Amino acid sequence: MANLNETAKWEEGIYQIEEADPVMGGPDGIDNLPHKHLANRTAYLKQEHEKVANEIAAARGGKASLSDRLAGLETQTMQGESTFAGTAGRSISHNLGHTNYIVNLTALEDTQGDLGDVRVARAANAFTVYNTGGFRGQFRYQLMT
Repeated sequence: MANLNETAKWEEGIYQIEEADPVMGGPDGIDNLPHKHLANRTAYLKQEHEKVANEIAAARGGKASLSDRLAGLETQTMQGESTFAGTAGRSISHNLGHTNYIVNLTALEDTQGDLGDVRVARAANAFTVYNTGGFRGQFRYQLMT
């Protein structure tokens, strides 16, 4: 007994054997065509499932679930609000003790196009936010390690 060869591809339809079709077996036989279509779809779905499962496993980062991973990440972030101070800069202290972190900034109000360029200078226990425009409104920051 031989198995049908599968190809991981999505078949647009599954052949319906008609009453007038001659009975013909074998790998290219009409009787095996619907089975082949379903086998191809199954192989395709398995391949896609494995891709998603691998991405989820990577996103879990060794944790039991994505919720556990997110809870852990929340404890590794520091967040707060401050105001832009232009070219003089606004320093914000933290206790990370290193410069291997990411700073995300979001303006909390309409800048009216007056924010200019934004630069962040990171240090071991503080970071400073500079902007070249005249905007002095609030921003929210998040530090991620």
